[in-house]
Order: sequence, then structure tokens, then C-alpha cells
Amino acid sequence: MGRLRDFWRKHWRRILAVYLLLLIASQAFLAWKGEDLKEGSELQIKWKEGFLAYHEWGEREGIPLILSHGSPGGGGGDFEEFAQLLAKQRWVIAPDRTGFGRSAKKASDLSFVTDARATLQLMDELGIEQADVMGWSYGGGVVLEIAAREPERVRSVGLLGAIGIQEGEGSGSYVVEHLKYELLRVIMVWLPEAIPHFGFAGPDWFRRSFVNDFADADQRPLRNIISKIKKPVLIVHGKDDPLVPAWVAEEHHNLISNSQLEIIEGSHFFPVGGQGMEKAAGKVEEFLRAVAVNENISSANYETRRKKMKAIWTGGPELRGWKPWWLVMALSAGAAWFQPRLTLFFVMLGGGLLLWDSLVGIAGFLLVLLGKKFLAKEPEKPRSKWFPCYLFFDFVAGSIVGAFLLAVL
Repeated sequence: MGRLRDFWRKHWRRILAVYLLLLIASQAFLAWKGEDLKEGSELQIKWKEGFLAYHEWGEREGIPLILSHGSPGGGGGDFEEFAQLLAKQRWVIAPDRTGFGRSAKKASDLSFVTDARATLQLMDELGIEQADVMGWSYGGGVVLEIAAREPERVRSVGLLGAIGIQEGEGSGSYVVEHLKYELLRVIMVWLPEAIPHFGFAGPDWFRRSFVNDFADADQRPLRNIISKIKKPVLIVHGKDDPLVPAWVAEEHHNLISNSQLEIIEGSHFFPVGGQGMEKAAGKVEEFLRAVAVNENISSANYETRRKKMKAIWTGGPELRGWKPWWLVMALSAGAAWFQPRLTLFFVMLGGGLLLWDSLVGIAGFLLVLLGKKFLAKEPEKPRSKWFPCYLFFDFVAGSIVGAFLLAVL
């Protein structure tokens, strides 16, 4: 350690000069490489935020199905396989939401409202009076906003592994989640600009769009929109979804009187080629056929035969669901005061089982760990030099065990 310190003291100017040269070279390379983000595709329309690109499959006839993609992603083209299955019977359209794919990369904001307005503008340009609209993940907020703004132009709604109620967003707190997004902005947007990554960190516009997408989103009004929706609604969700827990889909179903819930074997990514894609496509087809002939679609059809998705196992207690972020943090901090390693393991285990937001638990854990190190009046007993390695092991072990139990229970 002493040799390394001496080396730095002796050569820090040269090291800094080399680093700055690499950083300048990286920025110059990125500027030279660039990326063609201009208009030109025939599948684009102009609107007030620039231009909107879209993808389409099938014949241009009948009432189309419009798919809204998630975040991050490559755009509407992410639905290629899923859309091909559905396009055998209908016209399918998937816009590149603003900030993604071949659409404009800059807009006043990247909120649900902006995406909803863009999609409605696309419908106007294509002469579509009415459509079935379905959103995957983040796109669920977009289609809900469309249905709320112009319900007469929507025949039915689909929520595919979709977000919705605020309580289902991580900690459940708008403030806490947006603090996370600002931290994410530092890590994903600002930090790479200070590192000579030569493009390995991804395009600047993509990283900014990803962060702004969530930072501009507000899920708080969605509960009210969901509870008032009158259109037929299909809810398809993966049993093992770690990003939007399946209990969220169940809550959406409980809020919507005219809804059909399908819990399928799979995770979050079934509409973009993940496990359960063909099953989900089949459920979408059945639903749209029923909507076309005005059949009653209100039902709950659990593929897993699970009665309550808030339970970890069939027939178990309802342990999942919204929990106050401050309570999770306080319990984590209290436990970490006495048993830091065990606390970190159980924080990650519970996060993997979708019992609470693991990031809030980690925040409480770090609060105590750093406080004991820097703020304690008396120095703490020396720990093993391997203590950071032990913590890393506990972090990984808790995450793996939690993910395994989520898949098998």
C-alpha cells in the first residue's frame, strides 16, 4: 500500500495528463462516430415534439392493435416476435416512444402524457378512428393515459407486465423513487461523461432518455385512471416478475370491474421474446376476439392456480404488497447495528422474494455502517480486512437465494 502511495505522489501529474488525453480522445471519437438521428424513414410522422417513428405488421385493415413499449429498450421493434404472432389476424402498430428508437431524442418531457399525445397524433395521421391499445411495462402508463384522454378512440386496453398504481413502484413512494432516479442520472448520465469509455457506456441520448423517462413519469394519478376505466381490459402478468410484482396486476384487476386477469408462467419480458410469449399472444388473441363480438370478458384466470399473488406460496399469508419505505429503512438500520452481515443477507433475500424494496433496505444498512465508522464517539473494534468481501458475499448470496425461491415457490 505504501509503494502505491509513493508511486502516486511521484507520478500523479503524468497519470492525470494521460487520463485527460484519453477523455478528450473518447469525446472526440464519440463526436466523430455520431449516430444518424434524422428523419427519413417512410414510417415516421411529424408532430410538435419533432418526429415519431413506428413499426407495423400485418395488413392495414380493421381495428388495429397499438403496442407501447417499455423502458429502456430499442423502441417498438422490440415487439417483433410478439407482433408477428398477432399480425396473422390483424394490423399491429408499435411506435418508438419519444426518446427511443428512430423517434426524436429531445422533447419537453418524456412523460406518459407526451407519449399518449404522440400516439394519438399517429392515429390521426394514419386515419385510425379507434384502436385496441396495449402497453408493456412502462408502456402501461401510456395506454392508460390514452384511454383517459380520448376514451371514444379506444376499444379495449391491455396491460402486459405493466406498471400502474404508485404503490407498485419500488418503495411505493413518489419522492423516494424520484430520488433514486436522480442518483441514477449521476451514475448513468454524468459519470460516463467523466470516463473515457469510447462508446462502451452506450449513446448519450439513450442513457438520458432512459433516466428522463422515469424521472418525468408520475404514477400517482394512475390509480384514479384505472379505477374509472370503462373499456374492457386484459391484464397479463408473469408470475415471477421481479420488476413489477404480480400482486400489482392483481390489484389492477380488483380495481377494474370489466377486466380479465391472466397470470402466466414467466417473468417480465414475455412480450419481447421471454418465457410465456406464445401463451400471452394466445391470451391477447382470445381477448380481442371476445371484444370484437362484445362478449363479457370479466374473469380471473390464474394459469398458476395461485389465489393470492401477495402470498409467497400457495395458501400462505399475504406478506407482499406496499410497505412504508421509512419502516423498511428503520428496521434495516436497527438490525445492521447488531448484525450487519446477517442484515444485508436478509435485506437481499426479502428483496428477491418481493417482500420489500431492497434498495431502501440497503440505504438503512449503509446509514448505520457509515455512521458507526465516521460519527461514533468511540472507535469501533477493528474488523477483519476481509469484511468488505464478506459483505459482498452476503449481498450476492441473499440475491441468489431470493431469486431462486421466487422461481420455485
